[in-house]
Amino acid sequence: MAPAQITLIGCGKMGSAMLEGWLADSSLDAKFTIIEPDAAHLAWLEAEPRAQHFTDCAAAIAAKTPPSTIAVLAVKPQMMEEALAAMGEIAHNAQAFLSIAAGIPSRWLQARLGANSVILRAMPNTPAAIRQGITALYGGNADTETVALAAQLLRAVGTVVSLEDESLMDAVTAVSGSGPAYVFLLAEALSAAGEDAGLPAALSRQLAEATVSGAGSLMSASETPPATLRENVTSKGGTTAAALAVLMAEDGLAPLMRRAVAAAKARSIELGN
Repeated sequence: MAPAQITLIGCGKMGSAMLEGWLADSSLDAKFTIIEPDAAHLAWLEAEPRAQHFTDCAAAIAAKTPPSTIAVLAVKPQMMEEALAAMGEIAHNAQAFLSIAAGIPSRWLQARLGANSVILRAMPNTPAAIRQGITALYGGNADTETVALAAQLLRAVGTVVSLEDESLMDAVTAVSGSGPAYVFLLAEALSAAGEDAGLPAALSRQLAEATVSGAGSLMSASETPPATLRENVTSKGGTTAAALAVLMAEDGLAPLMRRAVAAAKARSIELGN
């Protein structure tokens, strides 16, 4: 069987993370065409025989690159219209399109790529940079073989979960797509609170970041639900209980997080419209 032909449109931070994961996956039999205007960070590809880099689609077309098994659309939502318009023959030569852009639904993509185009959607997150991301994949109108290839591409940067209902993608975006920023903010706020409590800034930051990272690793390594892990470290009448009385109050963290996720979901829906 001939290798799969993967065209990557956009190779910024997420695209680069995926590409590095693909090239490191010995079970992935594929060749890659990379379309990315900013060539500076891709000089290393010159020594990679499985990948060709072009600064635009016109150059790739002129080089007669082979038709794509999947074209991965890894551009920002606000740049998608321009990127699709510039694809030219690449759009017509792609068997399927896998979009990782937040908020852009299949119907929007099909309106520009053709009513019969095969569209898959995915929402990865930034821990993909260290291959510890989680990605939700919606197979859309793709056949089983294409969905399996898309899942393999996404597993190169972490865990993949499947969605049967595309409408869930906005909530996924709000929870896991945007979620790393919430965790970074938690570390930032905990560090600032430590300073207010009298710790030197550098020490407070070190303690906060290691605590958030370590707690995440513990949660990942355990099958115990987060609520139980929380209860396990909370002694009655102790210091943790005193802090949690504030965080779990009616105006505490839970309602704040619900409002935050709802706002992110609403924005995702707005982008899709």
